[in-house]
Amino acid sequence: MSQNNSALIGSIIERKLTATARSPQPSSSGKTGFPTVQHRSKSAFSRNREESRKTSGLLRPEEPPTLLPVKSSPPNPVEDWREQISKENEKRVAGMSPEEIEEEKRQIIDRFGADIGDVLKRVRQSRERQSSKNFARFKAVPLPNNDGEETPPRMKEVPITRSESPSRVKSPERARSPPPPALLASGSRPSSRLDRRLRFAELGPDDVHVYESAPPSPTKKALALTAPTGDDGDVVSLGQWHGTMAPQPSEPPSLEPTEPEEGSAEYIRRRYFPDAPADDPNLAWMNMAPATPDMTSSSLRFDLHGNPIALALSSTLPTHLGLHHHAEGEHAGYTLDDIFLLSRSTVPAQRANMLGILARIAEKIAKVRKGDVDGLQEVVGKEEDLRKRIVAAGVEAMSERGGVGAHAVEVIWVCVVAWDEDLIDIEGVELESPAHSAIKSLPLDFMLPQIAAIFAQGDALPESRSQLLAILHRLAQESNEIATTIAATPKLLSSVLQTFLLTPIPPTESAPLPDPSAFQFFITIALSSRSNAKLVEELSDPLLRYLTFLPSSSPYPAALTSSLITATLHLYTVLASYGFYSHISTTVMEQLNQVAQYILSEACTSRKLLERWAGLVESWTVCAVDPHKTTPTHEILWSQVVGWGWNEEISELQARLGTEEKDWGVWTKTWDAQAAWLEGSKVNAIKGGEDERAQFVVSVSPRFESGKQKEVVLCAIDAIQAGLLKTTSLVDDDGFTDTLHSLFCYANLLTAAIRLWLSCLPSHLDGPPSSPPFSLPFTQISELCRQLLVHPVWTLVSSLEKSPACRYVFCRGLSSLLSIYLKFSRRLPDISQDLWMAQALSILSRLMPGDEDFALQIVQDITCLLTPDWAATRSIAVPPVIWEKSGMSAITPFLTNTLRPFQDVYIGPLSMSPQSIQAATTQRLPAPFKLRTFGLPVFRDWTLTPLDHLLRSGDSTVFKALPADWDSSEVEVTRAALFFTMVARDVLHRFMLNSFVLTREEAVFGCMKVFMLEHGQPQNDSAEEVFRDGIVGQLMDDVLRPYTIGAIGTSSALVAPAGEESLEKVAVRFLGTSVPFYQYYTDFVALYDAISFSHPLFARLLLPSTSMRYPVDYRKHLWNDFNHVMRTIRTPFEQVISGDLREYLHPLEADPQLIGSYLRSLLKGSLQEFVRLVALHHLASNIWIDLEKEGYNDERAGKLLKTIVDQGSKELVSEVVRYRQSRAGPVVLPPLCFLGLDDVKEARIQSLRRWGGEPLVERLEALFHT
Repeated sequence: MSQNNSALIGSIIERKLTATARSPQPSSSGKTGFPTVQHRSKSAFSRNREESRKTSGLLRPEEPPTLLPVKSSPPNPVEDWREQISKENEKRVAGMSPEEIEEEKRQIIDRFGADIGDVLKRVRQSRERQSSKNFARFKAVPLPNNDGEETPPRMKEVPITRSESPSRVKSPERARSPPPPALLASGSRPSSRLDRRLRFAELGPDDVHVYESAPPSPTKKALALTAPTGDDGDVVSLGQWHGTMAPQPSEPPSLEPTEPEEGSAEYIRRRYFPDAPADDPNLAWMNMAPATPDMTSSSLRFDLHGNPIALALSSTLPTHLGLHHHAEGEHAGYTLDDIFLLSRSTVPAQRANMLGILARIAEKIAKVRKGDVDGLQEVVGKEEDLRKRIVAAGVEAMSERGGVGAHAVEVIWVCVVAWDEDLIDIEGVELESPAHSAIKSLPLDFMLPQIAAIFAQGDALPESRSQLLAILHRLAQESNEIATTIAATPKLLSSVLQTFLLTPIPPTESAPLPDPSAFQFFITIALSSRSNAKLVEELSDPLLRYLTFLPSSSPYPAALTSSLITATLHLYTVLASYGFYSHISTTVMEQLNQVAQYILSEACTSRKLLERWAGLVESWTVCAVDPHKTTPTHEILWSQVVGWGWNEEISELQARLGTEEKDWGVWTKTWDAQAAWLEGSKVNAIKGGEDERAQFVVSVSPRFESGKQKEVVLCAIDAIQAGLLKTTSLVDDDGFTDTLHSLFCYANLLTAAIRLWLSCLPSHLDGPPSSPPFSLPFTQISELCRQLLVHPVWTLVSSLEKSPACRYVFCRGLSSLLSIYLKFSRRLPDISQDLWMAQALSILSRLMPGDEDFALQIVQDITCLLTPDWAATRSIAVPPVIWEKSGMSAITPFLTNTLRPFQDVYIGPLSMSPQSIQAATTQRLPAPFKLRTFGLPVFRDWTLTPLDHLLRSGDSTVFKALPADWDSSEVEVTRAALFFTMVARDVLHRFMLNSFVLTREEAVFGCMKVFMLEHGQPQNDSAEEVFRDGIVGQLMDDVLRPYTIGAIGTSSALVAPAGEESLEKVAVRFLGTSVPFYQYYTDFVALYDAISFSHPLFARLLLPSTSMRYPVDYRKHLWNDFNHVMRTIRTPFEQVISGDLREYLHPLEADPQLIGSYLRSLLKGSLQEFVRLVALHHLASNIWIDLEKEGYNDERAGKLLKTIVDQGSKELVSEVVRYRQSRAGPVVLPPLCFLGLDDVKEARIQSLRRWGGEPLVERLEALFHT
């Protein structure tokens, strides 16, 4: 360019019309000569105004302003400089060449867009319209008065109504201001608002219209709005859209650009980001297309109440509901990821709201686990993972104050407590489960100190405090380890005590009342372990306050006072189960007497309080039996118990009771208390408590003959029978847990009655008494216990995968009933030794952890019965060497370890004893998934467990702690174990208790252990091998005989129970889950190959794993890898260990390798007896279609037959051609399986003709007529 090389459109500057041009002069201070400091805090406008004021004296006009005509336009300085700039621009354009003009146009379009011309045109048109309007409204410009002030025109007060619009008079100053907004009607706003009277119109329902769905953002098309209907009132149509939603093809840029559509990305860029280029990547978010609706599980959305929103509904909900405030604004509602993200918001209100939504969602997910899906199908199977994420969000925010912290606590409460509401009231068992991964994920090292701090601060909401207490209680229920962590957290237990129990007395309006649920928390902590109970004991002294006032004189409500007394007595009972805190019976004797008098009065109506008081009397009575067992010793003495007269008070309480079920719990506790007193009298009273027993029997005997006691016992028996019948149909029903709990209570009642009967017998009596102390329904009790022993309710213990598995704790009452009955049956005159032994062996399988002392006593009594005289009287042939060596004492240490494998864990029994209060380490059963690591309940093969210790003698804890006088060899231990197993099996079978008899798989695996004793041992002398001992071999034969084919159908044989378990499942008990049984089997086969020398019993044990019930790998290993040992297996049919030979024959073998192995073995002629039949059957069935149609291959059949005809012996060819087998019924054995081919002869000849033609038929046809 020439002289016009500057930009065509320059910067717009502000010009002052009244100012004269002046040359620039430096600004300096008059004092220093430096420029004046310009403060950055002042805006450019402020500094300019100050400068204008300084120069106002130089710019003052010399003449007064002139009066303009009324109809002339006022001078407009904006128009002046706009006209001046326009003239300058026209002059510059006139001096430019056409090329320069085109270049400037191009630069303008590049800078401002293709539609800049249209924009400027509309701006000019708008300015012209505004100028005409201003000219029409302009009236006059008032002159200043003498004081230099303008006189505003007078205005008349006009009230504003709906139908009128006041006139508007503008002052000259207002006239010079920029025009008003276009949406403000002219003349509708007077200049003065003083004394204005306003009247607003009343809107009716028809005056407001809400569309079904409004666009969630300006970028959304208004075309998505639903068309108004006739009911929408006065709706103004803005026109009808006739376009299409498809994008139009782009056209070349035009010099006449169009204005972009309002709300579009280009419109937003020009209005709010005018300096940004059109392709600025920072603005790419405005051009993003609407997200395609996600139909996966992540598209599940929730409203602000945690309710799921259906996908079809989420796209139609209006935006005013507040459900579109998330990243994807296409659908209403928040996804779980949105909620988790917003739950970490820095805005407290938003974070609290999202945490509240998470709590509601967690409640609904918890219901999904129980089958109530209700629109949450997407979360099925993901419940625990979502629970873990939700509770983590709550833990993260629980330390916050205010609403955020309160909602965070609620989230944790829902995920920990309300998630399993049916577990809250279950005590006496650890609730831990591998499925509770959310609880395992809790950061207790962070969470528990936070809870302690919240309690210590005391400013949490009452609801939050209660929820935190419930959380602690549920965590303590989870496991003993977590309970120990809670107890060890500094100041946590004391904070709970101070917050919930040590409230002001008398209570104030601002202070909360004591919370009995805090007692339950301390009880759960004490039940978990002995060490935790000791910590609770240290905090128990302040709780004595609740024994100092009765409900009639308490500052608290009567019901609350009764609950506090009940909880206090319960806590003392739990502490007494460890021998703790029994000295308090002496310290607060006066207060306890007041409580006892209240309990014995008519004013006491709480049955739970009566139970707790009687239970505490029993506990302290047991502690007094042997004062050396308490901690510390001599905390309570027997003389004190006698002097306090508790036994008389118990009898007085029984006089108040009725026979209704509501009193049964009190009857249970009072009978237990009386039994404890009678048992203690045998130890501490004169002549073994003879006088005490005599007096008691005289007082209660008539009542058990025809009084309330008899009716209660009979009702308890009927209730147990009805409950057992009900559980049969409710195993998978929601009411099963309640029914099981009721059975627990009924069984405890009958157990207490039998215990009371036994406590009336002299301690020196072994057999039945000459006369019973009082009458009981002996026959009914025996029949009930027989039904209970074999009832399916015990499958709850054997199949712990049922949920909730922890309810097996209620079976503890049933096992206690069977335990006490076993003691009871030895005193009955019609119970023989053998029957009692059968009862003892079967009841051992029903005992629970905590019954170890009783189980050890049973085993000791049984082994003591097994003597030479006992065997001789029953004509049992027992090798004398068994008695000459060590007898049953050789296996006693191993059986003891089987029943109590953990010496450092002692679970207290339901009925405490002087031994248990000293030794107990916990009062809770283990978690269900840990139950199998404990000794009880025992498996059916528990008598063979000494072999486990022999196999692992290097790691066995028994060998590390054997008695000094124990001296037995491997052979002697094996003999005793096998003999004990055989006796137990025969006794149980004789009395038809076959469900407790050793199964076939257990017997097989037990005998395999005997042979595996040689695995890994140096083979220097075969005479030292245990399985070659004659007595060991004979005992193994006796153990396995009932499970063989030969025993089937004989009158004297033991019919073994159907083997529901496989060898693989049975082996897990010994091998564990890390070592598969297949590996054990391969070692067993290799051992046979190395040392067996064709031992017949060893060979028989190779076969069970090769039946068709097991995977093909077992058969391949024996028939393929060790095919050379098949010739040494000569097992007769009658000695095969099986309940049905069909398990070896069906289904038909289809594996080509095995078929080839069968063929090679038969061609060699080395197979004998049973194994030959197995190979022959599978080979012939793959040849003849009449034997097996499924999977038949005619081509393979022809090849197999030709191979046998060409290479096999005549005997083999004849057997293959003539073999037949029945499809049902017993297996047809040789030689009968080669006869009777009349019905299949023609079909087989046709097959021969098809495979080999007439030559093959002529060669083999004669075999069909033999």
